[in-house]
Amino acid sequence: MRLLAYLHSRTSLFTKVLVANAAIVVVGAIGAAVVATHFWNSEQHPPTWEFGLIAVGLAVSLGVNYALLRVAFRPLFILHATLDKVRQGDFSARVPLVPGDPDIARVSEMANLMLDRLAEHRQAVAAQILRAQEEERKRIARELHDETAQSLTSIVVNLEAIVQQATSSGVDEALCERLRLTKEVAQRTLDETRRLMMDLRPSVLDDLGLVPALRWFIHHRVLPAGLEADFQVSGLSERLPEELETALFRIMQEAITNVVKHAKAKTVLVRLYREGDEITGLVIDDGQGFHVVHTVGQPVRDRGLGLFGMQERAALVGGKVVIESAPGRGTTVRVTVPGRRGGDVR
Repeated sequence: MRLLAYLHSRTSLFTKVLVANAAIVVVGAIGAAVVATHFWNSEQHPPTWEFGLIAVGLAVSLGVNYALLRVAFRPLFILHATLDKVRQGDFSARVPLVPGDPDIARVSEMANLMLDRLAEHRQAVAAQILRAQEEERKRIARELHDETAQSLTSIVVNLEAIVQQATSSGVDEALCERLRLTKEVAQRTLDETRRLMMDLRPSVLDDLGLVPALRWFIHHRVLPAGLEADFQVSGLSERLPEELETALFRIMQEAITNVVKHAKAKTVLVRLYREGDEITGLVIDDGQGFHVVHTVGQPVRDRGLGLFGMQERAALVGGKVVIESAPGRGTTVRVTVPGRRGGDVR
């Protein structure tokens, strides 16, 4: 009984129906063969070709049974494949409505309705999270600027004055050297604080817009890492909506950061251009590349927050992120979003 219960729980509905129908066909064929054999024996006819005919009929019956069940269960196979895509992280997958059993059609419609509501809920939650994240970034950057950076600046200025006064007053040289080292540490801390402020929320993004912010980021992150960078912009002369500028900047910032940290590249090309009613951002490197299908196909929890965040940000503004890569052949990250028309920025 345990074996039957185990097989019942592990066997698909299609297999159960197929085995049951096949058993009926086989039992019927065997019964017919027994009756025919009894008849042939009583009449003393040789049964050889008749058994061959029965075997052919049995094979045809099983084949037709299999084909009919495949057609009848096709909507269930499609439903299963769609839900499997959703399980793997493709939340845009939907069940195509195909002619068939009306009950299965209703199940498919309900599944699509459930997926639509799930997508709406996920999008709303993601929007709230990302907005809260940006607001928190702004708050922390503002506090670092108003409090920490100002205090560090005061410390650096005072230490510089103390060093100059100590040097001119003939104070012990060892003490002067320690004061100079302390001033250098304070200056490095101030520089790091300013860098952290710009990473959290670049003021240039709020003040000047997307293009200057990307140009600033490349100058301060890519070039110091020893990479050659080429930044090209076309078709953009006016400021974009704040939400769109923030999304594009964060997506391309993440892509560029991945190049610097992981790609082992020598050069990176960054392009931002308008084509028709769409704005496209490209980040292309000549680094080591990776298996896109393996990485993107992983569950969200194993994929990493960087890629997940890029996809979510693009979806929130009606866009998408496409990644092309292969081991040893570099990586291309393409983000496309809808946008207004404009001119050129050189």
